[in-house]
Amino acid sequence: MCRLLRWICAALLGLVLPSGAAPSTTNPADSLAGQYLHLRALKDSLLRHDPNSPLPVQVRASFTGLSYFAPDPHFRLIGELSLYGRRQQISVPTTNQGQALPMERFGRLQVHCQGKAFWLEVYRSLENGDLEVFFKDATNNLQTYGGGRYVPVVGLGKGQYLIDFNMSYNPYCAYNSTYVCPLPPPQNRLPIPIPAGEQVYGADLAH
Repeated sequence: MCRLLRWICAALLGLVLPSGAAPSTTNPADSLAGQYLHLRALKDSLLRHDPNSPLPVQVRASFTGLSYFAPDPHFRLIGELSLYGRRQQISVPTTNQGQALPMERFGRLQVHCQGKAFWLEVYRSLENGDLEVFFKDATNNLQTYGGGRYVPVVGLGKGQYLIDFNMSYNPYCAYNSTYVCPLPPPQNRLPIPIPAGEQVYGADLAH
């Protein structure tokens, strides 16, 4: 779902400390936060200048950047992904009633956050094989887009996967109502707030 922002998502997914890495003289949390801020600035630049930006043409010149929660390493979660024994293609409902998007039900990611254990349905893109979670949480319609957000999932090996809610981003329909975006499934509606990642942009166009 990243489209023109896909390379930024890939870069963010690369923010995993490699095993056996040499110790740093700087605070790892500070270094990680700096990388997030740098990549967020690059995303702002793409939204403002790229001809394929989802922002309406008439607002790009006045666009001053997206709003984010401060990076928080507590929302970088590692969990086990239980693959479905029989993965199947499904039709995911979208913001356009009557229109659905084909995706693959890939598995269930089990994680712990804020002292609570929960699982999330992971979808696999039929277009490029990316793994993502579409989710809603208690910040929707307050600090974040009412229609929910998306977050990539990356495999770390040995059955473990990283979901970093600092990478949560709005679907294109949050910027421009002409786009059609998949909706989070009911099982991915979290009862807790996830104050991480991208905040609401402009007027909330959720429907």
